[in-house]
Amino acid sequence: MTSSTSIKMQKMGVRFKPPTIFLFYTDTSTGKFRRRTVTLEDFTKTTNITDYAQELHDDKTTRNRNLFRYIPLRRIERLLFVLKEGLGTNLSKSDLDKKLRQFDDLDVNEDLNKLDDDALKHKKLIMNETFEKNFVDPSSKDFVYDVAVDFEQPEGEQHTSEWDSNDEVEEDIKQEDEEDEEDEEDADDDDFK
Repeated sequence: MTSSTSIKMQKMGVRFKPPTIFLFYTDTSTGKFRRRTVTLEDFTKTTNITDYAQELHDDKTTRNRNLFRYIPLRRIERLLFVLKEGLGTNLSKSDLDKKLRQFDDLDVNEDLNKLDDDALKHKKLIMNETFEKNFVDPSSKDFVYDVAVDFEQPEGEQHTSEWDSNDEVEEDIKQEDEEDEEDEEDADDDDFK
């Protein structure tokens, strides 16, 4: 493993007892398929997965052997979430899938200002991943310059905004004109005193 280009991650897995992560990768310089087993001795049910994932990803002490740096941070978080959920209870695969979907869920109506730092970091990772997935580069064949899109309201959901009402705009203009006229009259009166 001399360079980052010689590693191609294939798949990952977990074992609950003891808490272990399996990393399967191909060493492209030799063409060999390899497995790395990483036992997480200090991982418990109360471990903060956001911080733990960051530590695994950025581990400087094992920089030459750290395969986690080739894995997106969000994928490591998901692995640790599955590991954490499976530690204390005997969950079925379908229950784990449901919990993982809830963990990955991004509610557009959720107020992110009310979240703690770890939850906010997690939501930002989800948003970043979604952005990267939907990003269209100018060199891409799907790229279209200057797209104009009209968003139509579903029937029965008419939203009115006070700030763009024509009546109010006209009233504001009339009031400003009247104020300007009064200011001009006051200025004229001052000149003749």
